[in-house]
Amino acid sequence: MQGAEAIAFAAAESGLEAYFGYPITPSSEIMENLAAIYEKGKYGNFRVFFQTSSEIESINMLFGAGASGHIAMTATSGPGLSLMAEGISYSFLSQVPFLIIDVNRGGPGLGNVEPEQSDLSFVYWSLGHGGTRVIAMSPFTVSEAMTLVKKGFELAFKYRMPAVMLTDGVIVHMYENISWKTSEPLRPEVSWSARGRGNGPRHEINSIYLEPKDLRAVKGDLLKKLEALKKEAAYECYYCDGPLDALYISYGISARIALDAVRDLRRSGIRAGLFRPITIYPFAGEALANVAKMAKKLVTVEMNEGQMAKIIKAETGLEPEGLGYLGGEVPRLEEVMEAWR
Repeated sequence: MQGAEAIAFAAAESGLEAYFGYPITPSSEIMENLAAIYEKGKYGNFRVFFQTSSEIESINMLFGAGASGHIAMTATSGPGLSLMAEGISYSFLSQVPFLIIDVNRGGPGLGNVEPEQSDLSFVYWSLGHGGTRVIAMSPFTVSEAMTLVKKGFELAFKYRMPAVMLTDGVIVHMYENISWKTSEPLRPEVSWSARGRGNGPRHEINSIYLEPKDLRAVKGDLLKKLEALKKEAAYECYYCDGPLDALYISYGISARIALDAVRDLRRSGIRAGLFRPITIYPFAGEALANVAKMAKKLVTVEMNEGQMAKIIKAETGLEPEGLGYLGGEVPRLEEVMEAWR
């Protein structure tokens, strides 16, 4: 399956109830595939497909669906994500869950439509004002993207907060053999939700607290939630079973090239390993620090100006050397291999 088709299929299989989106390259194929799935009517849970007139509309419709306890998502790219930041901020304080697929393109501004990984800092540090945080994940295969769609919904509802899957135009547009185990659609616990004037209790979904003590208390509870979220940090480590000449740290499509480099280096007698974060937030900093103790050198490989390296320093105090690619250029295998020296 093509990545966009697989992501749409995984969303429908996971129990998607509503999609709100505005087309933007290179994410539009996800929306197109979901439109086709919706039209066929195979999935009874999938009741709403709506093409909005802007990303601002999309995020506020997601807020409404999530506040009502429904499984909802959108797909966008960097410029659209910027427009959504205010609504994401409201959703974080209101504790409203939903999933955003960010198909990263070259930026800032309009940039270009080539794949980049330059939204990383935006998503990791604060995707909105007032200290907003989101669950963030990054796949490096089409099959993993499918798995993370379902995982994104699960975590969003478990912790009642927005989740973002950071991906790029390579994974979304490539074709791969996929592995998918059919299971029951998600039925998250939503007793907290605002369900309108039905027979059940009504709950207030709110992001305004006029008294400082009230806002302080709510933000204190959110900080406890973020602390609990740390146990969900996920990663994979390849060839990390002994002393290393170099440990590469990479994610998404860059990690595929870094893994090829590590395998080639291993064949030539160089003890190289790869640490691949799967969740960007929470970040597996403790696990990385433990592996890094075995390595003579740390190298990040990413399609930006070194954003992962800054996150690693903040999380662990380590300062890896950065190999960054800008403007939509994909890392070159030979250069990645040479970086171990």
